[in-house]
Amino acid sequence: MQAYPQVDLSAWTQVGEGYNGQAFVSDAHPGKLLKLVHGTLASAEKVEQEFYASQAAFEAGLPTPRLYEIVRNGQEHGYISEKIEGKISFSRLCADAPERIPEYAALMARYGHELHAHPLSVSRYVPSLKTLMREAVAFAPFVTQAQRNRLASLVEEMADTATAVHGDFQPGNLILSHDKPYWIDLGWLCVGDPVIDLAHLYKMMMEDSVIPAVQDLTHMTREQMISFWQAFAQAYTGQADLSALEKKLRPYAALDVVRTYFFHPYDNPQFLAFCRGRMDANLDY
Repeated sequence: MQAYPQVDLSAWTQVGEGYNGQAFVSDAHPGKLLKLVHGTLASAEKVEQEFYASQAAFEAGLPTPRLYEIVRNGQEHGYISEKIEGKISFSRLCADAPERIPEYAALMARYGHELHAHPLSVSRYVPSLKTLMREAVAFAPFVTQAQRNRLASLVEEMADTATAVHGDFQPGNLILSHDKPYWIDLGWLCVGDPVIDLAHLYKMMMEDSVIPAVQDLTHMTREQMISFWQAFAQAYTGQADLSALEKKLRPYAALDVVRTYFFHPYDNPQFLAFCRGRMDANLDY
């Protein structure tokens, strides 16, 4: 494992703190942003994944900030990227002007279509979605054999599309700067069927919106998150009736739980029970 350079935090000023890390700027490094990652996500391996996946996205022409180098602060790692001036996330836009949620959701649907149509090649840090999902289904300890078989079938039914899938597709990971969009937090970037992005957003906005920590993450109430999903899905699909789409997405929402555990295994009994409950609710109906 490469030993990355130690960053001198005395030269940087903290300007933000999110769920996974802190952001810093420095007069000595104009136009650049330092992101240091917290906890289990701060290993060199985890940061390398996000760094090189984001770099691949930038080189493929996706709208995302340019990344420069990986650094560390003690045992925790991070990276230096392009500083996007005047940026604001779609989550924050919705929180600041909830009456405009349908407008912002429709705009995210437009940018989502563009993302999901963008050609992208499989590489070391940008895997095939199907390959990734096969591993995730085999890895999950909280599914029954019948559920594992159902999930495996879902994976094989996904389209073999050679286009971008964000992975953590949600309004906090789309930012605007002077009306220009940028996708951020691309550590789960892959190549394949965008259905998993839609399922991820559906799960967050419709199923996980009862969880206070998720409300804090999106800066929205449960009612606002549901409104966002409905406006997004109608704009993305062109359909006013979402019942067929949501029925299709529920099993993929279970698959999204399996994928999340694969990336961040957490063997807490309460969490595993939560995952089992999601399998039962979304697969056994």
